Amino acid sequence: MKRNVLIILLIALTTFTGCYEMEPIENLSIIIGIGYDVQKEGQKKIVDPIEMFVFKGDGEVERLISPGIAETIYNTINDRQTVMSKKFLVGTEKLYLISREWAEYGIEDLLDTLVRNENRNEIAYVCITEGDTKHFFSMVPIDNTSMSEAISGILKFSYLANFFPKEVTIKELLFMYHQTGRRIILPYIVDDKGKPKIAGICVFDGAKLKHIIPLEEAFYINMIRSRKSDGYISIIKDNNPKICYTIKAKNYVNVEVDYDDKLIYTINITLKGNLKTDTIHNTAITAKEAKEIERTFEEYITEQLNKTIEKVQNKYKIDCFDITKYAAAKLGKHSPLLTDEEFQRAQINVKVKVILVDLGRSMK
Repeated sequence: MKRNVLIILLIALTTFTGCYEMEPIENLSIIIGIGYDVQKEGQKKIVDPIEMFVFKGDGEVERLISPGIAETIYNTINDRQTVMSKKFLVGTEKLYLISREWAEYGIEDLLDTLVRNENRNEIAYVCITEGDTKHFFSMVPIDNTSMSEAISGILKFSYLANFFPKEVTIKELLFMYHQTGRRIILPYIVDDKGKPKIAGICVFDGAKLKHIIPLEEAFYINMIRSRKSDGYISIIKDNNPKICYTIKAKNYVNVEVDYDDKLIYTINITLKGNLKTDTIHNTAITAKEAKEIERTFEEYITEQLNKTIEKVQNKYKIDCFDITKYAAAKLGKHSPLLTDEEFQRAQINVKVKVILVDLGRSMK
């Protein structure tokens, strides 16, 4: 209820600060989430469901989902307004959802719309969904007032694990698309027993979705492409999860670029973190043992990163690490070395340094 009151006050302040075209709150609907789907049947291609709050009077607020169907993004507004009895407020949205099918079809028109429409909320979060976005908006929010708030919250705090970057917003989406040496990489949301869940990352080639990479692989891709994000890393001994080390670490990434017949990337990753679990040592850890644990993690993470790099270059064949931008910065945005082919043949060296700042128990 307090949240609804705050929303009403916000709308009231926005609405009544001018002298013209004022509307009572009961005549307004506030958009909180926008989706983009592909119509499965018929000639009209775009289905544009929105999640919104509608003010019904006497302090009552209702959450509704209203689709618009048309050939273009802006025409979906025409279609929706033919059945809506209230005025829409744009710029209040918290979330943009893009269905996997629409992303594979291509999101050029959406990107163009976002650039041209100054009323859009550039700090709204964005991701790709498995299946139609309307399905996710239609879920029942458990601990939030709307599904837009629930999913945007998942995206907002995703950087606290799995090394996801902090910026998963419309502004960053436009940067990824327009900046030289970069490509669009967005979280992939699935329906996990009636709840939205991040299951991986979506990597684009231009404006079209090219690959969906599962979370276990995205973990190490994120470790390279993100800066100052968090992740939990475990080393299990003898395939027994009861015998393991676990650290929570923050990554610090530095990339150096050189050229000798082919691009040479040297990726320096420093992981600073806490030792959360140590079921291998039954006594307090010595300084020597602490160094050995750091060395063990360095070897393990380096091995996993090298496997990931090899798979990205040979299977996905496009820069999923967002490192071509470093080559563009050094060689210029018109360099012929910024192609996918040059990325595939590039030499990528990774160096890992693990620093345990808190061992979680006293040392000898």
